[in-house]
Amino acid sequence: MLSGERDRADLFLDKYRELEEELNKKYGTDEKTFGSPVVRFINDKESREYREKLDLCREIRNFLSHHSEFDGERIIQPSESLIRFLDEVTEYLRRPPLAIECATLFADILKTTYSQKSQTVMKKMERQGFSHVPVIVEGECVGVFSVSTVFTYALANGMTSLRDDMTIGDFAEFIPIEKHSTERFHFVGKQATIQDVRNEFDKKNRGSKRLAAVFITDNGSMQGRILGMVTPNDILNY
Repeated sequence: MLSGERDRADLFLDKYRELEEELNKKYGTDEKTFGSPVVRFINDKESREYREKLDLCREIRNFLSHHSEFDGERIIQPSESLIRFLDEVTEYLRRPPLAIECATLFADILKTTYSQKSQTVMKKMERQGFSHVPVIVEGECVGVFSVSTVFTYALANGMTSLRDDMTIGDFAEFIPIEKHSTERFHFVGKQATIQDVRNEFDKKNRGSKRLAAVFITDNGSMQGRILGMVTPNDILNY
């Protein structure tokens, strides 16, 4: 327990100032930017988990700052749970969760090579629930094999069925990232946060292409070593 009620109110104000400092780091302190950084955060999609309580804290802070005492006594006292909540939000801002925390790690990703039989890979995709499979050559991702790949190949070649002996290499023309006609992929570094990835999925589709998956690599590029893969469902379920 805290030593006294006045201490608790003062501590709440101190914690609120710490939160403001972190938000100023996040948004910057450009003189052209007016208003409270806390209000800006409340209106940010990122704050959805904290929004209601944070708005309550803002109102309490404003009251304590302007009408905190009557005859030398505190009119209201923030609860210890609200003080802990301010600590929680500040800690989140200091160390936001990384995208790798909600990703399917490389060891668990279904991946393939050009030499693998396509039907074998597709059966694994159905069984394991993967819709996009990175194609790896000498440790590097050269593209993605997906249902879209097969569909585009079939249209281009006037095919209604696939041969049993076909390999992933037979689809090589349509496996590179830029060859996917209806979907796109994004690459981020290992320090990317969950919010960074969520922002990518929230962006409007570029043309008719939707963002199908985000790959996390050691250097943030397609040429880097894949560490994990994030899909829209991973973000929704986090």
